[in-house]
Amino acid sequence: METLHCDVAIIGGGPAGCSAAIYTARADLDTVIIDKDPHAGALGMAHIIANYPGMGNQITGMELLESMRRHAGSFGARFMKQKVNGIDVRNPEKTVFTTSGTMFKAKALILATGSMGKSRELPGEKELLGAGVSYCATCDAAFYRQKVVAVAGRTREAVEEALVLSRFASKVYLFCPTASLTAPPEDIHMLQEQKNIEVFYSRRLDAINGGKFVESVTLGAPEEVVAVDGVFLYLTGSAPVLDFTGGQLDVCQSGCLQVDKDFMTSVPGVFAAGDILCKEVKQAVIVASEGCRAALQVDKFLRGRDRARSDYQ
Repeated sequence: METLHCDVAIIGGGPAGCSAAIYTARADLDTVIIDKDPHAGALGMAHIIANYPGMGNQITGMELLESMRRHAGSFGARFMKQKVNGIDVRNPEKTVFTTSGTMFKAKALILATGSMGKSRELPGEKELLGAGVSYCATCDAAFYRQKVVAVAGRTREAVEEALVLSRFASKVYLFCPTASLTAPPEDIHMLQEQKNIEVFYSRRLDAINGGKFVESVTLGAPEEVVAVDGVFLYLTGSAPVLDFTGGQLDVCQSGCLQVDKDFMTSVPGVFAAGDILCKEVKQAVIVASEGCRAALQVDKFLRGRDRARSDYQ
């Protein structure tokens, strides 16, 4: 069994983890990023990114992520493709366990594993992801200007995303699988005020159809095929990936990891950033900024300083 030692171990190689690695490695802290799969996260699956600062041209999420990884690597951060199955944070030196048997010993941890998508997958969803299927209207709404889109879900998030889409799409169909929406009354009122949004209650989305791109959706009970150009799914939401923590860290009532203003968890030396935390808006630029802030606090923690170092260079 191999044991690797480092100053900082970052679990998760998405935008939060990569951003954190840039700052810790540049601060001359020996940094290891432990990531199970570069294609597994939300950013890696994004078909087009057009709203990340500094990226004037449209690029894929994977291209943006690879650029972040190269940037972190240029400062000496090491990427290790391993699946984490446990941590031990009871001692000053933290331990990370992996399924391969390799252990990592670190003076500080940054948890950036993100959130896990819904478990139920619709026929056609995986095949057309990035080709008309999306989980983020805030990210992709502008690509559907004067087009017809479907939103599936019953939550406040589904309602809010339908409202975002209504500013761009010519028609928005909101298919609610139950007899009512769970959004606040004021949000439902705004929904009803939008002339280009049509809500269908007790209509279940059974399949997404298309060749190279989304062409239609199939509804159940009764079966019906509706032509659309895009589908936005908010059926069961997502949950922070925390199974590997073994209940050693405090969580909020909603199940997200609890941190203080310095992004430190309930255990000193263990920090967290990104979608593993509770947040209303999920955007790569926000997640990356949290990774930066967590990294600055790690540097402060390990150096024994009273405040985080300010550095714009």
